[in-house]
Amino acid sequence: MEEAVLFKVKKGVATITLNRPERYNAVNQDLVDGISDSLKKCESDESIRAIVITGAGRGFCAGADMSVFGDEVTAEQRSQYLIDEYQPLMNQFFSLKKPIIGAINGTAAGVGAAFALACDFRVMSDQSGILYAFVNIGLGPDGGASWLLARQVGYSRALEIATSGEKITGQTCLELGLANRLVEQENILSNAQAWAEDFAIRPTLAFGIAKQDIFFAMDHSLNESIAFESKKQIDAFNSHDLKEGVSAFIEKRKPNFLGK
Repeated sequence: MEEAVLFKVKKGVATITLNRPERYNAVNQDLVDGISDSLKKCESDESIRAIVITGAGRGFCAGADMSVFGDEVTAEQRSQYLIDEYQPLMNQFFSLKKPIIGAINGTAAGVGAAFALACDFRVMSDQSGILYAFVNIGLGPDGGASWLLARQVGYSRALEIATSGEKITGQTCLELGLANRLVEQENILSNAQAWAEDFAIRPTLAFGIAKQDIFFAMDHSLNESIAFESKKQIDAFNSHDLKEGVSAFIEKRKPNFLGK
């Protein structure tokens, strides 16, 4: 049996592939564990300096695999599962101090849409889409999907998307800020990997600091954010990359960042 999540590293870029194409990469426990384990590898391996997440086959992710929950599972148990499994996984996306690019081939639906929006950046095509499918089967958003969407597009637009049950296509995603790049379908993965390779030769430590700063700023005041930034900047002041960046600027050469 093939692994539910594939993991490979090349040129400092880890590519994480959701690998249940026969189920449109629907989320089961193996897939949750596979993503989590892959993100842990990315965190611990200093040679990995950027990450791409994509889906095998025709699409990114169909959302939760309904076969995971049998009739014997209670509503309370299902609810607890979301806290026990999805909450720590989603936190891994934001605690990882390296860029994560979603190569969104096809549709990212349900909790798959949450995975897509948890990436720092998204590359899509006209054939890609974000689908808040929860309402279509009588559910509200879960897995952090409401939090992620509201912060991307604002309350009213987020509520419209969440309650319409309709797919938001790639061009509209680009206009709403849900996609960073719109490319041809066959170029989604290669474009995301090339972008990640560019990140991999840049100052990874500085990227991680910026990611933490912006994540903190979303829920804090200006003064709190300035104080947070000043503390995080200590790591940058003491880093090899800052010294190298300044030296390269003075010497008019390309910097050789080590990500630390």
